[in-house]
Amino acid sequence: MNRPRRSEQTREALIEAGIEHLSVHGYHGTGIKQILDEVNVPKGSFYNFFASKEAFVAELIGHYSQDLLNQLAVFMTGVGKDLTPIEQLRAIYLYSLERYASHGFKKSCLVGSMASEISSESEMCRIELERSMKQWLSFFSGIFEQGQKQGLVRDDMSPSDIAGLYWAAWEGALIKMKMSADTKPVKRIMELMIGTLLKK
Repeated sequence: MNRPRRSEQTREALIEAGIEHLSVHGYHGTGIKQILDEVNVPKGSFYNFFASKEAFVAELIGHYSQDLLNQLAVFMTGVGKDLTPIEQLRAIYLYSLERYASHGFKKSCLVGSMASEISSESEMCRIELERSMKQWLSFFSGIFEQGQKQGLVRDDMSPSDIAGLYWAAWEGALIKMKMSADTKPVKRIMELMIGTLLKK
């Protein structure tokens, strides 16, 4: 009974360490040895869990995305339940910025950074990135749909198109944040999106 439990703990530790390293150093700046040394796992054991670095990263992308979606689901049914769609958007992006700032702006959105770095090199990762992005766009489309119903969001565009625009602005703003090591430019961009471009 103990062996499967330890194996699962090892797998989870590898995933957590992998997300941490890739979020800071990117795909090409992260070696499997770095992760194995941190978790204290021999190289041979790594390949008992993952067929390759590519397969490992594809799983990290899915794990990272699902974890954040789970957190947002908790927010939407808890603290964010009684907020307007606009207030929900603002709370989500401000919380995300606080997390990035707390890590000294060294981390970035794993989905966004992997999409720009390896989506053209790895079909396996590209498929996982596309799946994750569709889930994110679906989530935000739901918020914009509610915003349209409440007369808070422009209705001359579909919720899915607005979600795509919002996502593109967010990822672009994160690049600027990492370059400047400052959340102020991101806040200006996101407030422009929410308060002006998307407002009815």
